[in-house]
Amino acid sequence: MEVIDRLPPPPGVDDEGTWSDAARFYLIGIGGRGEGALREIGVWDQIEPYSAVVRGRKDWAPGAGVDGGVETIRNDRPPSHVIQRDRLVACLLKAAEEAGVSVRHETDVTAIRWEETDEGEEAVLLCSPCDEACAVDEAGADASREFELRAPFVVAADGVRRTVGDAMEAEDAAKRWVMPGRRFRIKRYEDTAVRVYKTVPFTPPKDWRCDINYSARTAAANFDALPTLSGTYCGVLLIKPDDALTQGLPDVPAARQYFDELLPQFSPMISDEALQAVITKPPSFLPKFRFAGPRLHRGASTVLLGDAIHSVKPYFGLGVNSAFEDVVALGRALDEAPTVGSALRRYSSRRAPEARVLVSLSRSFDFRGLRSFASFIGPIILDGIFHSALPAVFAPNTLAMLQKPELSFVHVRWRKRADRALQLALLATLATAAARLAAAALAAATAALGRTALGASVPPFLRPLLVCLPALGSALALAGRRRSVGGDVADVLAAQTTPAEPEADEGPAELTASSASGGGTRPGY
Repeated sequence: MEVIDRLPPPPGVDDEGTWSDAARFYLIGIGGRGEGALREIGVWDQIEPYSAVVRGRKDWAPGAGVDGGVETIRNDRPPSHVIQRDRLVACLLKAAEEAGVSVRHETDVTAIRWEETDEGEEAVLLCSPCDEACAVDEAGADASREFELRAPFVVAADGVRRTVGDAMEAEDAAKRWVMPGRRFRIKRYEDTAVRVYKTVPFTPPKDWRCDINYSARTAAANFDALPTLSGTYCGVLLIKPDDALTQGLPDVPAARQYFDELLPQFSPMISDEALQAVITKPPSFLPKFRFAGPRLHRGASTVLLGDAIHSVKPYFGLGVNSAFEDVVALGRALDEAPTVGSALRRYSSRRAPEARVLVSLSRSFDFRGLRSFASFIGPIILDGIFHSALPAVFAPNTLAMLQKPELSFVHVRWRKRADRALQLALLATLATAAARLAAAALAAATAALGRTALGASVPPFLRPLLVCLPALGSALALAGRRRSVGGDVADVLAAQTTPAEPEADEGPAELTASSASGGGTRPGY
């Protein structure tokens, strides 16, 4: 078995001098889904010793001031774990090599085709040696050094580059006829809420906890930071593309003034060297929402997993964690099915719906304005009200349910649709009852005053207004809750602090880890 990796090998997993540099490496957040998958694969014990523990968070709401942070520690659930992306790769690489897997580093797969042989279908990979410049420059390597690799079975985990997925899509698009519902395609969404990010390392003072996520929210930016084993932190500053920082600050004093004004609680902890690095490094973009389907394989020779089949913005740490779940699902299918072809069909039937729903749900959290309120904030508020009142009937909000590893994404969507239908039915019933009570009360009052007979208590032209009064009251109540919850993902997550929904607290922690990593893993085959 051979793995092709376009990046150079990572430093040794025990090279403490290398991994202690928080500014050098991005962080990955491993939640319950990822941990459970890694345990099933049998590599968690090799990863856990190199990960930092996150037991809660301290958050500064907009306008809270330097001393206004609220700390929340969760002792009612297992902690999350944080590890440098490349150190995670080093752990997995070590486990793979111990299992007899060889890895060809700094090799890029630029194209793929499929051929029929006497033994069956075969994948032909067009490869090229890829030096350090190629790893950065997407233009590709020297064509004169290209070579071919042939394999009877290819697992494509090439991330958002999707060399293999694009080839499968192009092949199906060229066919005149494909069985209905089986034409492979990649659904690509335009980014309607563009944000960019910069990583900011800092060292907290000795009296600060080093096992929690620190976050701050302002009108201009969101800042989330996670710990490393060395005690230093790496923060992710999420900003708009036209922010002053993305446009370029001239020098360290200007950057210091920027952070003094934006994040005064963190600015003293950021060194001048870190500020210079923040100025020099260009901003990075979050991945766009995309998913592949309705099948995730081609015949019995090729299968896709990870970011190659689903990419989401890393607000909830679901990208890399769900990629590990893909690996587990593929392994189970190969163990259960009698042939590779039937195993891949089984894998597709299980994971393609999960990929579609994961992207659909995540995208619904990323809208702005009234659409955001209708698809994200409003439902979060309704779920908070109904779950608190009737926890045996209504499930927690979508964010909390997505963090439960025992629940599939399809199940979460089905359950929340059922909850929403029942909630709307109850609200309609209550509104009707309230309207009738209001009409009866007004009728009684006017009858008592002798201004009208009880049978004709309310003039017809006023009756629609009475029916609207309960709805108006509900709208005002929701607007009040919206002001207390906030207007974006970070605000909503920060408001989820009730014991009934502890899992939602994991969101900001995973945001930092996954944003810093670009929401995925290294391309591989």
